[in-house]
Amino acid sequence: MNLNYNTPSPQPAAPGPQAARVSVIPATRLPVSKTGQLKEQEDVRIAAYCRVSTGDENQQTSYSNQKAFYTRLIQAHPNWKFAGIYADEAISGTSRKHRAEFNRMIDDALNGKLDYIITKSISRFARNTVDTLNCVRQLKQQEPPVGIFFEKENIDTLDATGELILTILSALAQDESRSISDNIRWTFQKNFQAGIPQINLNRMLGYDKGPKGEWIINPAQAETVRFLFSKYAGGCSASAAAREANRKGMRTINGKTWTAGAVLDILRNEKYAGDLEMQKTVTRDFLTHRSVKNTGEAPRYYIKDHHSAIIDRLTWEKTQLMLTCRRAPAEKAPDKQKKAASGSSPFFNLTCGAMAGEHECRSRLFRMTYSARALGYTDTRSLHAAGQEPSTYTEKYSYAFPVWRCSSKYHKNPDTCCSSPSVIRECALEQSFMEMLYRLKRDYDAHREASWLVQSFLNIYGHTDVPDTSGCSTPRSDVLDAQIRELEEHLQTLTAKGLRSSDAGAAPDSHAPLIRDLQRRLEAYRQEKEILQATREKKAAHERNFDVFLQCLQKLPEKNAAGMKLNINGLDTSTGRVSLSSAPDYLPFERGIYLAFIQSGKICGDTAKYTTNFGLTLTCTGNCRTLDSFLGFRKCNEEGAIELLDTPWKINGRKIQYSRKAKNKKKK
Repeated sequence: MNLNYNTPSPQPAAPGPQAARVSVIPATRLPVSKTGQLKEQEDVRIAAYCRVSTGDENQQTSYSNQKAFYTRLIQAHPNWKFAGIYADEAISGTSRKHRAEFNRMIDDALNGKLDYIITKSISRFARNTVDTLNCVRQLKQQEPPVGIFFEKENIDTLDATGELILTILSALAQDESRSISDNIRWTFQKNFQAGIPQINLNRMLGYDKGPKGEWIINPAQAETVRFLFSKYAGGCSASAAAREANRKGMRTINGKTWTAGAVLDILRNEKYAGDLEMQKTVTRDFLTHRSVKNTGEAPRYYIKDHHSAIIDRLTWEKTQLMLTCRRAPAEKAPDKQKKAASGSSPFFNLTCGAMAGEHECRSRLFRMTYSARALGYTDTRSLHAAGQEPSTYTEKYSYAFPVWRCSSKYHKNPDTCCSSPSVIRECALEQSFMEMLYRLKRDYDAHREASWLVQSFLNIYGHTDVPDTSGCSTPRSDVLDAQIRELEEHLQTLTAKGLRSSDAGAAPDSHAPLIRDLQRRLEAYRQEKEILQATREKKAAHERNFDVFLQCLQKLPEKNAAGMKLNINGLDTSTGRVSLSSAPDYLPFERGIYLAFIQSGKICGDTAKYTTNFGLTLTCTGNCRTLDSFLGFRKCNEEGAIELLDTPWKINGRKIQYSRKAKNKKKK
């Protein structure tokens, strides 16, 4: 057989539809993968990007060397056109937010001004994987595409095979940045543990840095700090303190005017009391470098008496108590009386303790202003003083004074109206409160530990832990800890036995009743421990507040503004004896003490009872006095001289309003 292994000749197509003709349209542009290899390109516009992350001297040298090297490299290549150097100095590469030159370079590339970008390495270009890939892909989609050449890694982004390697190396660069951030955080914490702070004193009011790094008080700036603390501790709001500081020409460390927020920042800064708290903020994300308040994410480090204080310890403690009082959120007490926006003392938080039928009223007292005619007063505003005819006008001088009223009496509902006085004058509340403080002060100065104040406090908080029923003096907290540990070990043993019995085929719930009993006892001990811990913390807070209150009492002045010994209720403050030689003093109200220690008050007739933040209730009388009750008291006037109060309008100052209106003519 003759086998023919030659390729058979084509046979003619079978009759049918005519075969389609295919036309080829040639490509007009090269794909991205064919446009790589930067060194082989001709007539391309080349720019370079340089970056250093710090202003360190070594990095400054690297920064200068990078710019000089790439300038020479691009200009020396015959086929390249120098399109500029983009350089960011002392800026991190983990985010584009503050990299002005980087963003300008990307914008120029997107606007068709660049063909290629050369940079030293991926880490110089960016330490954020998302930023790197987004920029690379955005530039590749341009028409024509813009490439980036990473010299160290020898990666050309217009070469499609390089993206996988670029992604891996970019992630490594980002992780290197995270590692550096962790190392820096560890270094800071070690410094904090050693008492070495990270403070820029050039940004802090009141202190300068000495030649050996010590803290030196700046006298002029310290006066501003003391002024703000004294105004706030005296009862002014942060806004009022800011306005007064601006009026006196005082400025912040940046030379700006004071605001309420800036004042509060000063008041909450423990450094002015000589202390130092470190790691108040933490950086949660090393990519954004955003610092947030440390609310427990990391430990804090506190050093007491670290440096010279600008303010005394008592002023600091009192200010912090006032800040705590004023920071109380309104939503926790929706029925709380709103404080008035103006006035001499809008800080009272009062309820009515009078009887309304068979029950106590307990309605809120609210503040309002009454006005009365100032008899016997005249000034240059009158028509007579101006030489005009006053017979056709009715002239009136009036003064305003604040009062407090029970809300049930204000609405005049007979079903809820109580037996409280119609109004309680604020000047009487202030005077009786101050008389109470001086009474406590005299008693404490005379008897110290045997005084009513100290003995009352010790009766409530004089004992610590209660001994157990066996008479053992071991603190209850230690007993609870031992019982909890014992029950936990027993419970763990029983649970393990139950699991082994179940595996062996025994009833799985043979130990269940005992386990449930142990769990109930364990939960009861844990709850008792939590209650005990909360009680201890409350007791410690009350002890601190009480100690500050005693110090504030001792700081109360014993002389008035004119240097005369105070006479309170006919008693000389220095001797406690009856003084018949002078009139009693109308006392300036210590708003700072009220704000720092008084939580609420209850008015029942002439008596007021104030609840304090150290657990005692303070009682004072004389709250139903009228303005006329203070006539004959002595008071410092605006010039600082002593005068006797002989008219009611002098009680609340000299703010007299003048008004006049035309008289009605009689009809004929």
